[in-house]
Amino acid sequence: MKVITLIVWLVISVGIVSAQSLKSDSPYPMRSGINRGTSDSLVGTHYWYFYAVPGSNRLTVRFLQPASLYGAQMNTALTVTLADEKRTWRVTKTVTGSKNAQEAVFIADKVGKRMKILVSIAPPNQNLIRMGGEYEIEANGSVEFGESASAEDPIVRTYESKVNDYGTLKFLADGSVQASDGSIGTWRLFDEANRVYVVVIDKFKFSVQYAPGYGLVRPDEPNTIVFQELRR
Repeated sequence: MKVITLIVWLVISVGIVSAQSLKSDSPYPMRSGINRGTSDSLVGTHYWYFYAVPGSNRLTVRFLQPASLYGAQMNTALTVTLADEKRTWRVTKTVTGSKNAQEAVFIADKVGKRMKILVSIAPPNQNLIRMGGEYEIEANGSVEFGESASAEDPIVRTYESKVNDYGTLKFLADGSVQASDGSIGTWRLFDEANRVYVVVIDKFKFSVQYAPGYGLVRPDEPNTIVFQELRR
């Protein structure tokens, strides 16, 4: 019998997971309204983008909940950087868990032409102690999202398994799952609003939630990764 060996994500860990460098040239498209993410120093920087069009716009990043060390919240700062697609300019601010620094606002009052805006959310440069936290990002005003929309479900990606010995897994658009160890399975959407899925591999069933740049996590324990997204 294959025994589930779910890796316990210790807050202090050496050698279990290395810091992951997410691709800056393949950012996630933002959507209208609030976008959420979980920044983790053991995973890497998150990259987003939206389009600024002539007029004025406002981008707001809020630090919601910092990571904790054995139940005690840590003084963590996330670095937020905006740049144009050609990287001819950049603006950087930080957000922390402190009440007077939980929000960073970027305002552009006189945008003359349509441009692609890249946004990066970087956790502390720390790969021995898990640091980071939950955040949300929202763009308002003269912005566009429609051209970045995709009909493909966000779960359709490649992952590294943190349970059993599945190895690398591919979640395919037809609802099937293929693992490098030969296992096969299926996935289906359970709750679209919260991006919760049911995954069945062999005889094991998992309830997971998709977190951009993070992977598929346990809905009740978002710091516990079940299938870690591969974007090296």
